[in-house]
Amino acid sequence: MKKVLLAIAMVLGTATANASIEAPAWACNLAFKGEAQGFKVILGSYHYEGQGDLNCVSLTGQTAHYPVRVTMKAKPLSPQVAFGRMELSGQAAEIALFDTNPESILGTYYVAQAQAAVLGGVGLITATRIDLPTMALKVSLQFAKGFGVNLGVNRMEISLR
Repeated sequence: MKKVLLAIAMVLGTATANASIEAPAWACNLAFKGEAQGFKVILGSYHYEGQGDLNCVSLTGQTAHYPVRVTMKAKPLSPQVAFGRMELSGQAAEIALFDTNPESILGTYYVAQAQAAVLGGVGLITATRIDLPTMALKVSLQFAKGFGVNLGVNRMEISLR
C-alpha cells in the first residue's frame, strides 16, 4: 500500500511540475532593427539582416526573453520587386499556437511584405510558420530610412544570437 501511494504521489507531483512549465500558447513581441539592400525584379538579389529582442508571455503568465537575429534572403528567382537600401526598425506581434515552448517562434517563416522609403517610409510584413502540430503567426510594422522599395513574397529566418 505504501508503494502504491508513493507511486501515485510521484505521478501527480510530476504532472503538477510539468503543468507549471508548459502553456498551450505564447504571445510574443519582437523589437528589431536592421538593413535591407539589393536589386531584384523577379530575378536578382535582395536581403535583410537585423537583430532584435523577442519577449514572450504565456496564457499562464510565464515570460521568456531571447536575443534574436532576423534574416530574409529571397531566392534568385522569386515573386519580388525590390531595389535600394533601407534601414528598417520596428515591432512585430507574434503568437505561437498549440505549443508548450516559446522557442517555437524561432525558425523559418514565409512572408508577404511591402516597404517603401524616400528618405523615410514605412513597411508591413505578415508571416506564417506551420510545423504541425504548432503554428506561428506574425504581423510587423516597420519604419524605414533610406531609399528603396520592396514588395513580394520571401522567406524569413528568426534564430538565436
